[in-house]
Amino acid sequence: MRGFARYTKLDDALKLVLSRVKRLGSEMVSFERALGRVLAEDVVTEIDVPPFDRSAVDGYAVRAADTFGARETKPKRLRVIGSAKIGTPTKLRVRKGEAVKLMTGAQVPPGADAVVMVEHTKLEGKRIAVLVPLTPGKNVSARGEDVRAGELVLRRGQQLRPQDIGMLASIGKLLVRVFRKPRVAIVATGRELRRPGTRLGQAQITDINSYSLAAGVASCGGVANLLGIIPDKPQALRRVLRKALKSDVVLISGGSSAGVHDIAPDVVAELGKLMFHGVALRPGGPTAFGIVRGKPVFCLAGFPVASLVAFDMLVRPALWVMQGLPPDWGCLRVRAKLACKVTSSLGRADVVRVRVWSEAGELLAEPIRVTGSSILSSMTRADGFVIVPENCEGFDKGRTVEVELYS
Repeated sequence: MRGFARYTKLDDALKLVLSRVKRLGSEMVSFERALGRVLAEDVVTEIDVPPFDRSAVDGYAVRAADTFGARETKPKRLRVIGSAKIGTPTKLRVRKGEAVKLMTGAQVPPGADAVVMVEHTKLEGKRIAVLVPLTPGKNVSARGEDVRAGELVLRRGQQLRPQDIGMLASIGKLLVRVFRKPRVAIVATGRELRRPGTRLGQAQITDINSYSLAAGVASCGGVANLLGIIPDKPQALRRVLRKALKSDVVLISGGSSAGVHDIAPDVVAELGKLMFHGVALRPGGPTAFGIVRGKPVFCLAGFPVASLVAFDMLVRPALWVMQGLPPDWGCLRVRAKLACKVTSSLGRADVVRVRVWSEAGELLAEPIRVTGSSILSSMTRADGFVIVPENCEGFDKGRTVEVELYS
Protein backbone atom coordinates (compact mmCIF):
# COMPACT_ATOMS: atom_id res chain seq x y z
CA MET A 1 0.00 0.00 0.00
CA ARG A 2 1.78 3.09 -1.27
CA GLY A 3 -0.72 5.93 -0.84
CA PHE A 4 -0.66 9.09 -2.95
CA ALA A 5 2.30 11.46 -2.68
CA ARG A 6 0.16 14.36 -3.96
CA TYR A 7 -3.21 15.10 -5.47
CA THR A 8 -3.69 17.25 -8.57
CA LYS A 9 -6.45 19.84 -8.32
CA LEU A 10 -9.45 19.06 -10.52
CA ASP A 11 -9.08 22.24 -12.61
CA ASP A 12 -5.37 21.56 -13.14
CA ALA A 13 -6.08 17.95 -14.08
CA LEU A 14 -8.65 19.03 -16.67
CA LYS A 15 -6.22 21.57 -18.13
CA LEU A 16 -3.58 18.87 -18.47
CA VAL A 17 -6.04 16.55 -20.19
CA LEU A 18 -7.28 19.20 -22.63
CA SER A 19 -3.73 20.27 -23.41
CA ARG A 20 -2.96 16.77 -24.68
CA VAL A 21 -6.06 15.99 -26.74
CA LYS A 22 -6.68 17.36 -30.21
CA ARG A 23 -9.53 17.59 -32.61
CA LEU A 24 -9.91 14.53 -34.80
CA GLY A 25 -9.92 14.49 -38.59
CA SER A 26 -13.06 14.68 -40.70
CA GLU A 27 -15.05 12.34 -42.92
CA MET A 28 -17.95 12.53 -45.35
CA VAL A 29 -21.26 10.99 -44.29
CA SER A 30 -24.77 10.88 -45.68
CA PHE A 31 -26.97 13.64 -44.31
CA GLU A 32 -29.39 10.90 -43.19
CA ARG A 33 -26.74 9.57 -40.79
CA ALA A 34 -25.40 12.91 -39.63
CA LEU A 35 -27.64 13.49 -36.59
CA GLY A 36 -25.49 14.41 -33.58
CA ARG A 37 -22.35 14.76 -35.68
CA VAL A 38 -20.31 17.97 -35.64
CA LEU A 39 -19.92 19.87 -38.90
CA ALA A 40 -16.37 20.19 -40.21
CA GLU A 41 -17.42 22.62 -42.95
CA ASP A 42 -19.67 25.60 -43.50
CA VAL A 43 -22.78 24.69 -45.46
CA VAL A 44 -23.89 27.19 -48.10
CA THR A 45 -27.06 26.57 -50.06
CA GLU A 46 -26.91 26.62 -53.85
CA ILE A 47 -30.68 26.93 -54.25
CA ASP A 48 -33.57 29.05 -53.03
CA VAL A 49 -35.95 27.48 -50.52
CA PRO A 50 -38.78 27.42 -51.40
CA PRO A 51 -37.83 27.31 -55.10
CA PHE A 52 -41.02 29.11 -56.23
CA ASP A 53 -43.78 31.34 -54.86
CA ARG A 54 -46.34 29.04 -53.23
CA SER A 55 -49.62 29.45 -51.43
CA ALA A 56 -49.58 29.32 -47.65
CA VAL A 57 -53.37 28.70 -47.44
CA ASP A 58 -56.27 27.15 -49.31
CA GLY A 59 -57.93 29.89 -51.34
CA TYR A 60 -57.57 31.98 -54.47
CA ALA A 61 -54.56 33.67 -56.03
CA VAL A 62 -55.37 37.30 -56.81
CA ARG A 63 -53.87 40.71 -57.45
CA ALA A 64 -53.89 42.47 -54.09
CA ALA A 65 -54.88 45.74 -55.76
CA ASP A 66 -58.14 44.11 -56.89
CA THR A 67 -59.17 43.59 -53.24
CA PHE A 68 -58.50 47.08 -51.90
CA GLY A 69 -61.56 48.38 -50.09
CA ALA A 70 -63.28 44.99 -49.91
CA ARG A 71 -65.58 44.29 -46.96
CA GLU A 72 -68.49 41.99 -46.21
CA THR A 73 -71.09 44.63 -47.02
CA LYS A 74 -69.26 45.64 -50.20
CA PRO A 75 -67.19 42.74 -51.54
CA LYS A 76 -64.93 42.80 -54.57
CA ARG A 77 -65.98 40.33 -57.27
CA LEU A 78 -63.40 38.47 -59.35
CA ARG A 79 -63.72 35.94 -62.18
CA VAL A 80 -62.24 32.47 -61.47
CA ILE A 81 -60.26 31.41 -64.56
CA GLY A 82 -59.12 27.98 -63.36
CA SER A 83 -57.17 26.16 -60.65
CA ALA A 84 -53.51 25.42 -59.90
CA LYS A 85 -52.64 21.90 -58.71
CA ILE A 86 -50.02 21.03 -56.12
CA GLY A 87 -46.84 19.67 -57.70
CA THR A 88 -47.76 20.81 -61.21
CA PRO A 89 -46.45 24.01 -62.81
CA THR A 90 -49.34 26.29 -63.74
CA LYS A 91 -49.72 27.88 -67.17
CA LEU A 92 -52.34 30.31 -65.94
CA ARG A 93 -51.68 34.04 -65.53
CA VAL A 94 -53.76 36.27 -63.31
CA ARG A 95 -54.83 39.55 -64.82
CA LYS A 96 -56.93 42.42 -63.51
CA GLY A 97 -60.24 41.20 -62.10
CA GLU A 98 -59.24 37.52 -62.17
CA ALA A 99 -58.53 34.79 -59.62
CA VAL A 100 -57.14 31.24 -59.65
CA LYS A 101 -58.25 28.57 -57.20
CA LEU A 102 -55.39 26.77 -55.40
CA MET A 103 -54.53 24.69 -52.36
CA THR A 104 -51.80 25.13 -49.74
CA GLY A 105 -48.40 24.47 -51.34
CA ALA A 106 -49.50 25.07 -54.92
CA GLN A 107 -47.56 27.44 -57.17
CA VAL A 108 -48.88 31.01 -57.19
CA PRO A 109 -49.56 31.88 -60.86
CA PRO A 110 -47.70 34.76 -62.51
CA GLY A 111 -49.54 38.04 -62.15
CA ALA A 112 -50.90 37.21 -58.69
CA ASP A 113 -49.21 38.68 -55.62
CA ALA A 114 -51.54 37.55 -52.82
CA VAL A 115 -53.82 34.66 -51.83
CA VAL A 116 -57.21 35.22 -50.23
CA MET A 117 -58.27 32.48 -47.80
CA VAL A 118 -61.31 30.51 -48.92
CA GLU A 119 -62.98 31.48 -45.61
CA HIS A 120 -62.87 35.11 -46.71
CA THR A 121 -64.69 34.50 -49.98
CA LYS A 122 -68.13 33.52 -51.25
CA LEU A 123 -68.50 31.46 -54.42
CA GLU A 124 -70.99 32.92 -56.87
CA GLY A 125 -71.01 30.60 -59.86
CA LYS A 126 -67.81 31.31 -61.83
CA ARG A 127 -67.00 34.30 -59.65
CA ILE A 128 -65.93 34.86 -56.07
CA ALA A 129 -66.85 37.69 -53.76
CA VAL A 130 -63.76 38.77 -51.78
CA LEU A 131 -64.82 39.96 -48.31
CA VAL A 132 -61.49 41.37 -46.98
CA PRO A 133 -58.72 43.52 -48.45
CA LEU A 134 -55.26 42.01 -48.99
CA THR A 135 -51.78 43.49 -49.05
CA PRO A 136 -49.17 42.34 -51.59
CA GLY A 137 -47.51 39.11 -50.37
CA LYS A 138 -50.38 38.15 -48.07
CA ASN A 139 -50.57 34.35 -47.60
CA VAL A 140 -47.73 33.80 -50.10
CA SER A 141 -44.59 31.87 -49.19
CA ALA A 142 -42.20 33.66 -51.51
CA ARG A 143 -39.31 32.05 -53.37
CA GLY A 144 -36.22 32.13 -51.14
CA GLU A 145 -38.31 33.11 -48.11
CA ASP A 146 -36.62 30.41 -46.03
CA VAL A 147 -33.06 30.61 -47.43
CA ARG A 148 -31.59 32.13 -50.56
CA ALA A 149 -28.94 30.70 -52.87
CA GLY A 150 -25.47 31.64 -51.59
CA GLU A 151 -26.64 31.95 -47.97
CA LEU A 152 -24.71 30.30 -45.10
CA VAL A 153 -27.24 27.98 -43.50
CA LEU A 154 -25.12 25.83 -41.11
CA ARG A 155 -21.79 26.68 -39.52
CA ARG A 156 -18.66 24.60 -39.04
CA GLY A 157 -18.43 23.37 -35.46
CA GLN A 158 -22.15 23.00 -34.77
CA GLN A 159 -23.69 19.72 -33.71
CA LEU A 160 -26.41 18.67 -36.11
CA ARG A 161 -29.96 18.52 -34.71
CA PRO A 162 -33.14 17.10 -36.31
CA GLN A 163 -34.02 20.50 -37.80
CA ASP A 164 -30.53 20.76 -39.28
CA ILE A 165 -30.97 17.39 -41.00
CA GLY A 166 -34.20 18.78 -42.46
CA MET A 167 -32.33 21.82 -43.76
CA LEU A 168 -29.71 19.61 -45.41
CA ALA A 169 -32.51 17.69 -47.10
CA SER A 170 -34.25 20.88 -48.24
CA ILE A 171 -31.14 22.24 -49.98
CA GLY A 172 -30.12 18.88 -51.44
CA LYS A 173 -26.90 18.54 -49.43
CA LEU A 174 -26.72 14.76 -49.54
CA LEU A 175 -23.15 14.38 -48.25
CA VAL A 176 -21.77 16.47 -45.43
CA ARG A 177 -18.28 16.69 -43.90
CA VAL A 178 -18.21 16.05 -40.16
CA PHE A 179 -15.55 15.48 -37.53
CA ARG A 180 -14.80 11.84 -36.88
CA LYS A 181 -16.32 10.15 -33.85
CA PRO A 182 -13.74 9.32 -31.14
CA ARG A 183 -13.05 5.59 -30.94
CA VAL A 184 -12.68 4.66 -27.28
CA ALA A 185 -11.22 1.34 -26.08
CA ILE A 186 -12.43 0.19 -22.66
CA VAL A 187 -10.47 -2.31 -20.57
CA ALA A 188 -11.69 -3.72 -17.25
CA THR A 189 -9.11 -5.05 -14.78
CA GLY A 190 -9.68 -7.36 -11.84
CA ARG A 191 -9.72 -11.13 -11.38
CA GLU A 192 -12.92 -10.78 -9.34
CA LEU A 193 -14.94 -9.40 -12.27
CA ARG A 194 -17.48 -11.41 -14.27
CA ARG A 195 -19.65 -10.51 -17.25
CA PRO A 196 -23.25 -9.40 -16.55
CA GLY A 197 -25.60 -12.36 -16.27
CA THR A 198 -22.86 -14.72 -15.07
CA ARG A 199 -23.56 -16.73 -11.93
CA LEU A 200 -21.27 -15.23 -9.30
CA GLY A 201 -19.12 -17.22 -6.96
CA GLN A 202 -17.87 -16.06 -3.59
CA ALA A 203 -15.87 -12.82 -3.72
CA GLN A 204 -16.88 -12.22 -7.35
CA ILE A 205 -18.71 -9.17 -8.67
CA THR A 206 -20.30 -8.11 -11.95
CA ASP A 207 -18.37 -5.88 -14.34
CA ILE A 208 -20.44 -2.69 -14.27
CA ASN A 209 -17.94 -0.12 -15.44
CA SER A 210 -17.35 -1.46 -18.94
CA TYR A 211 -21.00 -0.92 -19.77
CA SER A 212 -21.67 2.33 -17.93
CA LEU A 213 -18.51 3.84 -19.46
CA ALA A 214 -19.49 2.59 -22.92
CA ALA A 215 -22.86 4.27 -22.47
CA GLY A 216 -21.10 7.44 -21.37
CA VAL A 217 -18.92 7.35 -24.48
CA ALA A 218 -21.99 6.91 -26.70
CA SER A 219 -23.81 9.76 -24.92
CA CYS A 220 -21.16 12.22 -26.08
CA GLY A 221 -20.79 11.02 -29.64
CA GLY A 222 -18.03 8.42 -29.29
CA VAL A 223 -17.84 4.78 -30.32
CA ALA A 224 -16.90 2.34 -27.55
CA ASN A 225 -14.91 -0.86 -28.07
CA LEU A 226 -15.06 -3.18 -25.06
CA LEU A 227 -11.89 -5.24 -24.85
CA GLY A 228 -13.07 -7.41 -21.98
CA ILE A 229 -11.77 -8.26 -18.51
CA ILE A 230 -8.08 -8.89 -17.78
CA PRO A 231 -6.32 -9.90 -14.56
CA ASP A 232 -4.34 -7.42 -12.45
CA LYS A 233 -1.03 -8.39 -14.01
CA PRO A 234 1.38 -5.99 -15.76
CA GLN A 235 2.05 -8.32 -18.69
CA ALA A 236 -1.69 -8.77 -19.36
CA LEU A 237 -2.28 -5.03 -19.23
CA ARG A 238 0.70 -4.29 -21.48
CA ARG A 239 -0.63 -6.75 -24.05
CA VAL A 240 -4.18 -5.40 -24.13
CA LEU A 241 -3.02 -1.77 -23.96
CA ARG A 242 -1.00 -2.19 -27.16
CA LYS A 243 -4.17 -3.46 -28.84
CA ALA A 244 -6.24 -0.65 -27.33
CA LEU A 245 -3.92 2.00 -28.78
CA LYS A 246 -5.51 1.40 -32.20
CA SER A 247 -8.33 3.53 -30.81
CA ASP A 248 -8.25 7.30 -30.21
CA VAL A 249 -8.69 7.09 -26.42
CA VAL A 250 -8.19 4.32 -23.86
CA LEU A 251 -10.13 3.91 -20.62
CA ILE A 252 -8.78 1.45 -18.06
CA SER A 253 -11.29 0.61 -15.36
CA GLY A 254 -9.82 -0.49 -12.04
CA GLY A 255 -6.23 -0.82 -10.90
CA SER A 256 -5.81 2.94 -10.57
CA SER A 257 -5.48 3.34 -6.80
CA ALA A 258 -2.36 2.82 -4.71
CA GLY A 259 -2.67 -0.79 -3.60
CA VAL A 260 -0.55 -3.82 -4.44
CA HIS A 261 -2.71 -4.76 -7.44
CA ASP A 262 -3.21 -1.22 -8.76
CA ILE A 263 -0.76 -1.47 -11.63
CA ALA A 264 -2.51 0.58 -14.38
CA PRO A 265 -0.69 3.91 -13.75
CA ASP A 266 2.66 2.10 -13.54
CA VAL A 267 2.10 0.42 -16.91
CA VAL A 268 1.10 3.75 -18.47
CA ALA A 269 4.25 5.36 -17.07
CA GLU A 270 6.34 2.46 -18.35
CA LEU A 271 4.96 2.61 -21.91
CA GLY A 272 4.47 6.37 -22.17
CA LYS A 273 4.22 9.46 -19.98
CA LEU A 274 2.07 9.63 -16.85
CA MET A 275 0.75 13.21 -16.52
CA PHE A 276 -0.88 12.82 -13.10
CA HIS A 277 -2.00 10.14 -10.67
CA GLY A 278 -4.43 11.14 -7.94
CA VAL A 279 -6.97 13.97 -8.29
CA ALA A 280 -8.31 16.12 -5.46
CA LEU A 281 -11.80 14.83 -6.21
CA ARG A 282 -14.39 12.83 -4.29
CA PRO A 283 -15.44 10.38 -5.53
CA GLY A 284 -12.86 9.69 -8.21
CA GLY A 285 -9.64 10.54 -6.38
CA PRO A 286 -7.63 7.53 -7.62
CA THR A 287 -7.70 8.70 -11.26
CA ALA A 288 -4.64 8.82 -13.50
CA PHE A 289 -3.98 10.17 -16.97
CA GLY A 290 -1.13 9.70 -19.37
CA ILE A 291 -0.08 9.63 -23.00
CA VAL A 292 1.05 6.41 -24.67
CA ARG A 293 2.17 6.61 -28.30
CA GLY A 294 0.33 9.88 -28.66
CA LYS A 295 -2.97 8.47 -27.37
CA PRO A 296 -4.67 9.70 -24.18
CA VAL A 297 -5.07 6.96 -21.59
CA PHE A 298 -7.31 7.37 -18.53
CA CYS A 299 -6.98 5.10 -15.52
CA LEU A 300 -10.30 5.17 -13.67
CA ALA A 301 -11.28 3.77 -10.30
CA GLY A 302 -12.87 0.34 -10.03
CA PHE A 303 -15.79 1.55 -7.92
CA PRO A 304 -18.61 2.47 -10.33
CA VAL A 305 -19.54 5.89 -8.92
CA ALA A 306 -15.91 7.04 -8.75
CA SER A 307 -15.41 5.81 -12.30
CA LEU A 308 -18.44 7.66 -13.69
CA VAL A 309 -17.72 10.87 -11.79
CA ALA A 310 -14.16 10.94 -13.14
CA PHE A 311 -15.56 10.24 -16.60
CA ASP A 312 -17.91 13.24 -16.33
CA MET A 313 -15.21 15.52 -14.95
CA LEU A 314 -12.29 14.58 -17.22
CA VAL A 315 -13.12 12.17 -20.04
CA ARG A 316 -16.36 13.67 -21.35
CA PRO A 317 -14.81 17.15 -21.87
CA ALA A 318 -11.94 15.54 -23.78
CA LEU A 319 -14.31 13.64 -26.08
CA TRP A 320 -16.25 16.83 -26.86
CA VAL A 321 -13.05 18.73 -27.70
CA MET A 322 -11.92 15.93 -29.99
CA GLN A 323 -15.11 16.51 -31.99
CA GLY A 324 -14.60 20.25 -32.27
CA LEU A 325 -16.99 21.23 -29.47
CA PRO A 326 -16.42 23.16 -26.20
CA PRO A 327 -15.42 20.97 -23.23
CA ASP A 328 -18.64 21.78 -21.35
CA TRP A 329 -20.87 21.04 -24.35
CA GLY A 330 -24.28 19.63 -23.44
CA CYS A 331 -24.06 20.62 -19.77
CA LEU A 332 -27.48 21.72 -18.54
CA ARG A 333 -27.26 23.71 -15.32
CA VAL A 334 -29.99 25.11 -13.09
CA ARG A 335 -29.99 27.21 -9.93
CA ALA A 336 -31.58 25.57 -6.90
CA LYS A 337 -31.86 26.26 -3.19
CA LEU A 338 -30.37 23.65 -0.85
CA ALA A 339 -32.98 21.95 1.34
CA CYS A 340 -30.30 20.93 3.85
CA LYS A 341 -26.66 21.58 4.66
CA VAL A 342 -23.88 20.08 2.54
CA THR A 343 -20.55 19.34 4.22
CA SER A 344 -17.19 18.81 2.58
CA SER A 345 -13.48 18.80 3.36
CA LEU A 346 -10.96 21.42 2.38
CA GLY A 347 -8.47 20.50 -0.29
CA ARG A 348 -10.70 18.47 -2.62
CA ALA A 349 -13.61 19.04 -4.99
CA ASP A 350 -16.66 17.18 -3.72
CA VAL A 351 -19.20 15.99 -6.31
CA VAL A 352 -22.45 15.77 -4.35
CA ARG A 353 -25.30 13.88 -6.00
CA VAL A 354 -28.64 15.62 -5.44
CA ARG A 355 -32.34 15.21 -6.02
CA VAL A 356 -34.06 18.26 -7.53
CA TRP A 357 -37.73 19.18 -7.35
CA SER A 358 -40.00 22.22 -7.66
CA GLU A 359 -41.96 23.59 -4.75
CA ALA A 360 -44.04 26.78 -4.80
CA GLY A 361 -42.37 27.86 -8.02
CA GLU A 362 -38.85 27.38 -6.62
CA LEU A 363 -36.27 24.70 -7.42
CA LEU A 364 -34.94 22.83 -4.39
CA ALA A 365 -32.00 20.42 -4.17
CA GLU A 366 -31.27 17.78 -1.54
CA PRO A 367 -28.20 15.51 -1.33
CA ILE A 368 -28.78 11.78 -1.74
CA ARG A 369 -28.44 10.45 1.79
CA VAL A 370 -26.68 7.15 1.03
CA THR A 371 -23.50 7.86 -0.90
CA GLY A 372 -20.18 6.18 -1.55
CA SER A 373 -17.94 5.22 -4.44
CA SER A 374 -19.59 1.80 -4.74
CA ILE A 375 -23.23 2.90 -4.28
CA LEU A 376 -24.39 3.22 -7.88
CA SER A 377 -27.97 3.90 -6.76
CA SER A 378 -26.72 7.25 -5.43
CA MET A 379 -26.46 8.22 -9.11
CA THR A 380 -29.55 6.46 -10.43
CA ARG A 381 -31.67 8.25 -7.80
CA ALA A 382 -30.02 11.60 -8.45
CA ASP A 383 -31.17 14.27 -10.90
CA GLY A 384 -27.77 15.94 -10.98
CA PHE A 385 -24.83 17.02 -8.87
CA VAL A 386 -23.36 20.01 -7.08
CA ILE A 387 -19.61 20.59 -6.97
CA VAL A 388 -18.21 21.88 -3.69
CA PRO A 389 -14.83 23.45 -4.59
CA GLU A 390 -11.52 22.62 -2.88
CA ASN A 391 -11.45 25.84 -0.83
CA CYS A 392 -14.90 25.35 0.72
CA GLU A 393 -16.04 23.24 3.69
CA GLY A 394 -19.59 23.00 2.38
CA PHE A 395 -22.78 24.97 1.76
CA ASP A 396 -25.38 26.03 4.31
CA LYS A 397 -29.05 25.14 4.07
CA GLY A 398 -30.93 27.69 1.99
CA ARG A 399 -27.96 28.64 -0.15
CA THR A 400 -28.62 28.84 -3.90
CA VAL A 401 -26.23 26.58 -5.78
CA GLU A 402 -25.62 25.53 -9.37
CA VAL A 403 -26.78 22.01 -10.16
CA GLU A 404 -25.53 20.23 -13.26
CA LEU A 405 -28.28 17.91 -14.39
CA TYR A 406 -27.68 14.38 -15.58
CA SER A 407 -28.79 14.21 -19.20
